[in-house]
Amino acid sequence: MSSFGDSSELSATNGKPSARRGRKATGPTGSAELPNDEGEPPWPSPPPHTDAPLQQGALLTPGEVAVLFRVDPKTVTRWAQAGKLSAVRTLGGHRRFHEAEVRQLLQGVPQQRAGE
Repeated sequence: MSSFGDSSELSATNGKPSARRGRKATGPTGSAELPNDEGEPPWPSPPPHTDAPLQQGALLTPGEVAVLFRVDPKTVTRWAQAGKLSAVRTLGGHRRFHEAEVRQLLQGVPQQRAGE
């Protein structure tokens, strides 16, 4: 008896074990009855999606703020470090900016003329 198991696992060309494509099925087959099989998930469903504008208190990423001001995201980060724009830190350490404050600052920025 070979050390590779039965001969059906050996390649027909070189005598080496053939590459397996996944695992063999183990356990019972067929549909299993789950404890909570009433058709509803055990968690609450999320609220329905709306295409409404951002809610008050929404947070913006540096990239989103940069698009509004037409600057680089690094510039927005520098503004936050300089105290020109307040930022909230996420659990991962990323900055987020209050939309209301950003929109208020945006009102004070002169608009570019169409010819420029």
